[in-house]
Amino acid sequence: MSKVIRIDEDSIEIAMKYGKSISEGIRTMDKMIHNSSRNTIDAEDIRRVVREELESFGRY
Repeated sequence: MSKVIRIDEDSIEIAMKYGKSISEGIRTMDKMIHNSSRNTIDAEDIRRVVREELESFGRY
């Protein structure tokens, strides 16, 4: 299914940088946003583990 929508010209240029078509560019950007939010969670997990390990070394 497709729809006709109005978007700014600069938005077209941005979307086209990420894909062959505007739709593909938007899908790629969406995937990148979701991946970056998952990476943030992973970084927090790493920080927590490192902090716990450092605390355990301090007990010796």
